[in-house]
Amino acid sequence: MQIQHLVSRWGSDVNSLGSYSYDAVGKPHDLYERLRIPVDNLFFAGEATSTDHPGSVHGAYHTGQLAAEDCRMRVLERYGELDLFHPVMGEDTPASVPLLISRI
Repeated sequence: MQIQHLVSRWGSDVNSLGSYSYDAVGKPHDLYERLRIPVDNLFFAGEATSTDHPGSVHGAYHTGQLAAEDCRMRVLERYGELDLFHPVMGEDTPASVPLLISRI
């Protein structure tokens, strides 16, 4: 079995030299809200969608919470309940649900 990996040298990379992204002058004020609009059952989050803390870990975390709440509300709207997943173990045993988080 072959294991592949990538080590980033962001600060010394000649193509980035530790640079970071920032808002363009004259960008639409509602850009972040438009980036967060769900597409069917696909919800978007991350620092690029944060109005309060763009480009930061705080923004990524906060929009993740917003996307989770949007997802919860979508489940309630479509199915009328949140008890769609039942634990395999006994009722008294706490169950955890694995999450799949995808980055593009």
